[in-house]
Amino acid sequence: MPLSVMVFYTRRPDVTPNQFREYMENVHVPIIKDVMREHYPTCYTLRYVVRVDSGAGDRLGANTASKKRAPPDAPVVLVGSPSDLGWDAMGEMVFRDELHVQQGLGTINSPDGQRVKEDEEVFTITDKLRVVLMGESKTM
Repeated sequence: MPLSVMVFYTRRPDVTPNQFREYMENVHVPIIKDVMREHYPTCYTLRYVVRVDSGAGDRLGANTASKKRAPPDAPVVLVGSPSDLGWDAMGEMVFRDELHVQQGLGTINSPDGQRVKEDEEVFTITDKLRVVLMGESKTM
């Protein structure tokens, strides 16, 4: 049975959302691929928070995400406050089964996997990194 591991990344304050995305896709994920090799997930989907400067908050009537009320790089939060959101990107790693998850985690926790952890320090707040194993999913 496929299993998903959700990874929540929080960018460092000195890194803009665009720099964060570029770095994630062009530097960090290639390092993960190189370290994990054959144990890389069958699918790794990255989703980034939409920002106020996109205008989406105004178009959707989200008062706390209006260009008039929030900084341009604040997240568009439809319910709640932008300060409630503690991450900038969510990655979903899909593994074939529990053995595949174990193998993947084994590579990340190996000496070579230290490269992934060191690289995360370049553009994320590592104390805020969250990694969660997800159970069964159902599309409704």
